[in-house]
Amino acid sequence: MKSRYAIIANPVSGSISIEKKRTLLAPAAEILGSEIYGLDTRSREDFMQCARDLSREFDIIVAAGGDGTFSDIINTVDTRAHTIAYLPMGSGNAIRWALRYPRAVTSCAKRILSGRVYEFDLINCCGKRRGFMASVGFDGRVIRLSHEYRHKGRLGLGAYLKAVFVSFLYGYEHAKAHILSDMGEMVVQRLLSIAVMKQPYYGYGMKIVPGARFDDGMLHIGVFNPGIFRICGVAISAFTVGNRFGRFQVSTALKIRLNRPLSLQIDGDYGWEDYEFSFQVLRGALKIKV
Repeated sequence: MKSRYAIIANPVSGSISIEKKRTLLAPAAEILGSEIYGLDTRSREDFMQCARDLSREFDIIVAAGGDGTFSDIINTVDTRAHTIAYLPMGSGNAIRWALRYPRAVTSCAKRILSGRVYEFDLINCCGKRRGFMASVGFDGRVIRLSHEYRHKGRLGLGAYLKAVFVSFLYGYEHAKAHILSDMGEMVVQRLLSIAVMKQPYYGYGMKIVPGARFDDGMLHIGVFNPGIFRICGVAISAFTVGNRFGRFQVSTALKIRLNRPLSLQIDGDYGWEDYEFSFQVLRGALKIKV
């Protein structure tokens, strides 16, 4: 039986206007035999309710947007029971890099149509949200600032780089961290950031944890300490051969305890601030057609 697709597009994802998104998605919709939904929603809650409604009627929900859009869909739809697909239209698009998708939406739609369904793992973040990448510390602050700059008109990579620069310029207070995992306990006296990944990439093609995989049943953890030379090394290697700086380990679960509250980012969005965080791997929690 032929699968029925529903493309759901986020009206506020990226810097493209709603009409431009409709135009860009029209060829993909024709390829998949789908209508385009979601562009008339007025809030995040409306968008997520639209996704729930579509999952009851269609076989495959195709998220069109950035990492945040994809994240909202996998936190709204029962991804063990319903198949998801993805069309990249955001800014950072870590998920596009992770899936090795081309930039062109039409090419992605053709790949989805001829692709197969895989079972990928997800991350349970503190029992509150599921994701494919998370980090605690410096990254959370950068994400929060970059979103503020986007709202003020600075776009894409420019907003992100400004947030990084401002965070360094005004100083970032490091924390002491106790990290508990399958490998035992690690104490970090001066923590910059801890990345918890199911795929290698941050946005803009930065390969932060090169060994991370969607389907190996493990969390891939990168622990990063402060220092301008270390940070420059992370940035340069992440944009080229893949990051080689930091301490890396794998685990099925992770707990982080801090001496001061730090920020959490999940899938490129700001999460919340706390003294403690926990993460568990959710094996085979995502059915995705790639």
